Amino acid sequence: MWPWSELPAPIHIDGYQALRLKNVRFSLTRLGWGLSIACILLWIMAVNYQVNIAYALVFWLMGIIFFGAAAGLRQLTGLVLEIIPAAEYFAQREIVLTLRACDDCKRRRWLWLRTGLEETERAKDWQLWNITPENREFSWRLPPQNRGYLPTLRLAGASMAPFGLLMVEANWEFHDEIIIFPSPLMHDLPVASVDQSDDTVQITMSGENPAYLLPHQNTTPLKYIAWKHYAKSGQLLDKYFEQSGSMVEPALISYRNYPANTSKEKLASMLCFRVLRAEARGEKYILELPHQRFEAGTAQRTYCLTALGTW
Repeated sequence: MWPWSELPAPIHIDGYQALRLKNVRFSLTRLGWGLSIACILLWIMAVNYQVNIAYALVFWLMGIIFFGAAAGLRQLTGLVLEIIPAAEYFAQREIVLTLRACDDCKRRRWLWLRTGLEETERAKDWQLWNITPENREFSWRLPPQNRGYLPTLRLAGASMAPFGLLMVEANWEFHDEIIIFPSPLMHDLPVASVDQSDDTVQITMSGENPAYLLPHQNTTPLKYIAWKHYAKSGQLLDKYFEQSGSMVEPALISYRNYPANTSKEKLASMLCFRVLRAEARGEKYILELPHQRFEAGTAQRTYCLTALGTW
């Protein structure tokens, strides 16, 4: 078995590891084999008939083959890739990863990428990425995934540029942890989660003395930010003031509000919808899951969605 017959082990896409000659597999294309056979036949003719022009033609064709092989290997060797994920991914939606070439990109590369997740070879899975200093990013689009951790991704790449004489192939893997959040499921709020108490009074930002500090909300005016506390601790908090001696407690978003026979997938989607709705309205909330409780605080959205994605 030839040493280049098997594809080398994939390297990790981390923005640091560059492809080396040991990480690629190369083989002659049909055009490359055709030129090689032509060289052999011309050499036999030149030896038998002592045709000087045949010798020159053989060396000329062999020079093209070696130059094309060297140029083809340079298409992939030295290439450094990294993946930049989006801030959030939700189930039942397309996953788009940004693939970026991290090297100096002083020379143009023509790289074909197999972006499909299936093991079977399909022509539509191969996409051309023309890497130039102005085009260093490629959108890697994946089909919708289930809630949870994104599986390990394998990316196959190949190049036959510039002359099509040599096929150079390589594999990359992406192991970093990406969590797919549940798909939000719009529904009517359960009656148990609606507070009907008449004694609760909405907090308003009025008065002179702050009663307490709470995590900063993007909808809060700048004049209500506790700047003195920020200067001392570096933590951005909002000043809330009492009115009528009572206040609204954060809304409780709990799995207990739903029937016990509700499937976990559906329950995660409904809780995700309520979390996103509360975030969009700037409301304060508490997420309750079995053995987990997320109080109002900094980066609560990320913690809650992550917990729902891995629950």
